[in-house]
Amino acid sequence: MLHLLLGRAGSGKTTTLRARLHQHAAAGQERLVLLVPEQASFDNERALLRLLGPKAAQNVQVYSFSRLCDALARRYGGGAGRRLDDGGRAILMSQAVEQVKDTLQYYRRSARGTELVPMLLDANAEFKSCGVGAEELRKAATGAEMPMLGEKLNELARILECYDALVRQSWLDPQDDLTRAAACLQQHRFFADALVYIDGFQSFTKQQYGVLRPMLRQAADVTVSLCADSLADPEQGMGVFSIVRQTAAGLIRAAKEEDVRVAPPEVLPCGVRFQSDDLKALEASLYRTEKPAPQPAENVFLYEASDPYDEAAYTAAAVRHLLMEGFCRARDIAIVARDIDSYHGIMDTALDAYEIPYFMDEARDITHEPLMRMILAAFAVVRTGFDSEAVFTYLKTELTDLSPDTTAALENYCFVWHISGRAWHSSFTANPEGFAKAFTDKSKEQLVTLERARKTIVSPLEAFAAATADADGVALAKAAYQLLQDAHVPANLKALAASLERAGQPALADDTLRLWDLLMQVLDQCALVLGTQPVTRSRFEELMRLVLSNSQMASIPQGVDEVTVGAADRIRTEAPKVVFVLDAAKDDFPKTPGTAGVLSFAERLSLIRGGLPLNDTLEGVDVQERFLAYAAVSAPSRRLYLSWPASGTDGAAKLPSSLISQVRETLSGVPLQTAATLPVGWLACSRKAAFAQLARTWRHRTPEEAALRELFSADADAPRVSALERAAVRAPQQFADAACAQELFHRDMRLSASQAEVYALCPFQYFCRYGLQARERRAAELDPMEYGSLMHYLLEHLFRDTGAKKLHSMEQAQLQELIHSLLQTYVKENLGVSGEKEPRFAFLLGRVAAAAAVVAAHIAEELCQSNFKPVNFELPIGQQPDGVPGLRLPLEDGGSVELIGKVDRVDVWDNEVDQTKWLRVVDYKTGKKKFRVSDVLYGMNMQMLLYLAALYENGAPQQKLKPAGVLYMPAAVPAASVDRRMPAEKQLQKQEAELCMSGLVRDDPAIVRAMEEEAAGRYLPVKLKNGEPDGKGSAVSGPELEALLAYVQNRIREMAQQLHKGAVQASPLVGKGYDACAWCPYAPVCGREQDDPVREMNPPKPEEALQMISKGGKPE
Repeated sequence: MLHLLLGRAGSGKTTTLRARLHQHAAAGQERLVLLVPEQASFDNERALLRLLGPKAAQNVQVYSFSRLCDALARRYGGGAGRRLDDGGRAILMSQAVEQVKDTLQYYRRSARGTELVPMLLDANAEFKSCGVGAEELRKAATGAEMPMLGEKLNELARILECYDALVRQSWLDPQDDLTRAAACLQQHRFFADALVYIDGFQSFTKQQYGVLRPMLRQAADVTVSLCADSLADPEQGMGVFSIVRQTAAGLIRAAKEEDVRVAPPEVLPCGVRFQSDDLKALEASLYRTEKPAPQPAENVFLYEASDPYDEAAYTAAAVRHLLMEGFCRARDIAIVARDIDSYHGIMDTALDAYEIPYFMDEARDITHEPLMRMILAAFAVVRTGFDSEAVFTYLKTELTDLSPDTTAALENYCFVWHISGRAWHSSFTANPEGFAKAFTDKSKEQLVTLERARKTIVSPLEAFAAATADADGVALAKAAYQLLQDAHVPANLKALAASLERAGQPALADDTLRLWDLLMQVLDQCALVLGTQPVTRSRFEELMRLVLSNSQMASIPQGVDEVTVGAADRIRTEAPKVVFVLDAAKDDFPKTPGTAGVLSFAERLSLIRGGLPLNDTLEGVDVQERFLAYAAVSAPSRRLYLSWPASGTDGAAKLPSSLISQVRETLSGVPLQTAATLPVGWLACSRKAAFAQLARTWRHRTPEEAALRELFSADADAPRVSALERAAVRAPQQFADAACAQELFHRDMRLSASQAEVYALCPFQYFCRYGLQARERRAAELDPMEYGSLMHYLLEHLFRDTGAKKLHSMEQAQLQELIHSLLQTYVKENLGVSGEKEPRFAFLLGRVAAAAAVVAAHIAEELCQSNFKPVNFELPIGQQPDGVPGLRLPLEDGGSVELIGKVDRVDVWDNEVDQTKWLRVVDYKTGKKKFRVSDVLYGMNMQMLLYLAALYENGAPQQKLKPAGVLYMPAAVPAASVDRRMPAEKQLQKQEAELCMSGLVRDDPAIVRAMEEEAAGRYLPVKLKNGEPDGKGSAVSGPELEALLAYVQNRIREMAQQLHKGAVQASPLVGKGYDACAWCPYAPVCGREQDDPVREMNPPKPEEALQMISKGGKPE
């Protein structure tokens, strides 16, 4: 006989069934069966064990449908054979698509990759559960009314028919287990004289009805509990219980067709579970057309969060308060979301912060786990011919024998020397430091370590490449396994798991070891399914990705007293007292139906009307969603919390869902809270949360803030409190103890002009680069910096060894040959590589040679007509015995700063008329830098002035040298913008104009003519007009030049004194031609926001700048 036990949520259906099982067991009944959903089997076994005791519980067999199929196969046979798992199913479906793709039209484009496979697997699972095969699809195709639907169904039938044929060759598909079980029950009376109880189902598939029908015939009684209050469906399929009522009608129809009597339905009284009237009223009214008078809300709470992070923090804090107040145990609490995956990394982080034990019931994607990434990366390595990106994806899983430090050093080496592809198969011989004159002991030791690391990783991968070159499925799977063994991955995994265990992470340790078993299952399945058929590496890698994407890893609870967190359609809670419903936002919960797989909702409806028994229409999905919402809201016995975020993680606005409006219509005075209305300090109920609260309320000057400040200032968190203060007031970076700054930068400092310029640009950038020695990585290539060094070398040796006159008279071919010879010497001596390192390198050297020839010819021409003659090249200042002493400046604190550096060229004019030697400093610039005197006000462009000051002060005083100026000489061929119709002569003139020097020249006509004979501004930024110097800011008087030299020395003193005080604030200089933050490598650590204040340059006119400098002033 069929008994239907009806009752709404909380009416005690499960309790009633267990009580009757208890009664039968106590009476000696031995054939007792309880059939429940898969997720509920463990909870029911545990509950019956507690209720009946160990002996009586043995008389009750708890089955899910999958367990029942296993039991039938064990007793009657039919289960022998190789069973497909999700991964094997995915491979076979991919092979089926591959075999029939040439016959497809509708799915032709989709069949090229594996994107179609997951949808086909879902469709196949649905068709099997509905008893729909290829023949039924073809019949439906003949009567299809919608355009293209017939073609789609025929192609689906073709693909699934091929898939079934592949399965039948060697496999048992678990998705056919119910079909086999139904056939078995037609022959065997497994349920003879049994009392069967079925609990926890909303509906049954056609496959499941195939098992239920013989069960109804054989069993003495079958009792089914259903969540509904009657068999009548006045809402005509659109009510919250309509699906369940349809299930009841289906069971009654099946019973009558099997000649089984149907007892009158038993309806349980409502609201037994609920301990308050508001929860009882909410269950009775939710999604009903008729609602009673509103009840006052006492145990229902609403929270509008600003975003999911705020929502998670509120939920975790509320749980913490419940536990601290003794309201319930952790195991009595459930947190439910429609899509719990969207809260991964948010809800778990919040629960950890509030120190709450929890179990997150989710199936985790394993594709991105280190072990899986490693094997996929290995295939990518051999597929790409050892591309370095793939190699480091492989290494950064940290499952090889290399330490993270060695991997980092190896990555740096590959970055510096552009190691990739075939270069991995050759020994590493280049200097780890990049372009360098010679190996140091440190670099030699590094190279030995790097070469050892290369062999360690390349050897197993080369063997793997060889084993997978021309292989079948079995050989490829074996090669993957052997690679893991050769790389010592099993031992490394065990070591990792042990370290996680020691770190108090037993769940992660267990998952780490389980991943190995999962990967072995995947490789086994690949080997078994693919067998000895030839498979390319790329195809095997594609199938591996597909299998892994269809494999998930679920966890089991680690404790006996934990909060349960899960998805509404998956979670099974054992009578929770408190439930938190997350993300009760419009379109999220209840969820608005999205795509329907290979068949659209319109196509489904058309096919269902045509007689094809598919599962869900659009309306049916909507009803299911409302039932899930009803089940979640009706689950707690004592208290309910509902929350929603006002915006998602993407910032998009969200509105409350129908669930919230239903609650407000049913209950009066439901408290709605936000972060602003929560009691002060309510969120600060754990140590981490309290510190976060302190950060939020910093400097609010409230008693609560003061209490938290005192709490955290007295222990190990004191440095964090200090950091909060600095962040709150945006205090500039500053050494807390000036003595530490002096120890780092030294009491007697030595710095170069370029270092001074970095400090002027941004003190924090100086601190990182020269204080912390945090340098950017530089690849061994002819970048702008290396180009500048190379050009300096060429110009030095050309003019020092050959001289301007010889160069000026030299033929172009001879000059090119000389430059090429110097290039080869430079590359050999300074870069540590051959000039023929690679075609691109040789090409770039050729471009340098061509540019050097143009620049050298121009400089030679300029020097030949000038009275200023080079006397020094690359003259060291304060660095070598044969150089000029550094410019030492005393500081107010008793220390000193010494300027050091190297001058590109020093020119002297021995004026026999006044017996004076005039001095000019020339700097070669390969960039586009132009000198502006206004920049000096801001501490920029001081380099040549500082070098001139050093030479003026320390460069052989007996020679009576006087400063004549500083000049920036372009050392690169400028890219002049010209019209293609412009004559060649005009183009040359424009290029020469771009090669004109910039800088400062003393406004003495004799000096100007000594530098440029015609004084026409061809070489200089100054010319003579009516006999007087005209330089537009480049001609300065003697006193002005003296003032400039004094000013730059004072700037250096001030900089050194600021460094001694520990002033290293992130204070970037921004203005014409300067932006300290552009391309700054230290932006991730300086903490500066985009809208923070900057030191903005407002450069005055040159004459105004000179006046300010003469007076010793600074810009505002």
